[in-house]
Amino acid sequence: MQNLTANQKKVLEFIEKYQGKNGFPPTYETIAKQFGFSGKSSVQHYVEALTKKGYLTKERHLAHSLTVHKEGNLVPLLGKVAAGRPIENRKHNERIEVPTNMMKGAGEYFALQVSGDSMIGEGILDGDYVIIRQQSTANNGDIVVAEIDEEATIKRFYKKKDHVELHSANPIYKPILVEAGRLLRIAGIYCGLIRY
Repeated sequence: MQNLTANQKKVLEFIEKYQGKNGFPPTYETIAKQFGFSGKSSVQHYVEALTKKGYLTKERHLAHSLTVHKEGNLVPLLGKVAAGRPIENRKHNERIEVPTNMMKGAGEYFALQVSGDSMIGEGILDGDYVIIRQQSTANNGDIVVAEIDEEATIKRFYKKKDHVELHSANPIYKPILVEAGRLLRIAGIYCGLIRY
């Protein structure tokens, strides 16, 4: 939580936990009581600051309708990626909410839904949503989304002397050998997954 004072962070966390537990946001009176504020004006000050910084939204027509706003954690869902044989990576206009702790470092992020079972040894299952930090390079051993001849797959990356190998985490699948002349592009590095 960047650009927040310690007290703003505490108020935001309280609103988020309260809403998660009760299914609705706390009233200004509840927030004031929680923090020992003398009145609703102090709460209004915090709500306005958190709204201005983009952490809350407030419905104008409802006096106490607060929503914790995580737009910074919404990443585009770009389609499906094979955890098996490569499949087409289609562009979509959907977005998926991602916990902050999965967004490791600065940069652009996107999500893909996994299709297949080749990464089950890494705990990546069919139907999971993988969170990917966009970058075009990878280190040996990184789990990457790679595009081979314009098809996307998620595998562990190994650069050899004269070729690249993309390894599954399932012994029934052989490594994909990408020799010189084939088009290989690293789309990004795996940062975590979401399972519904």
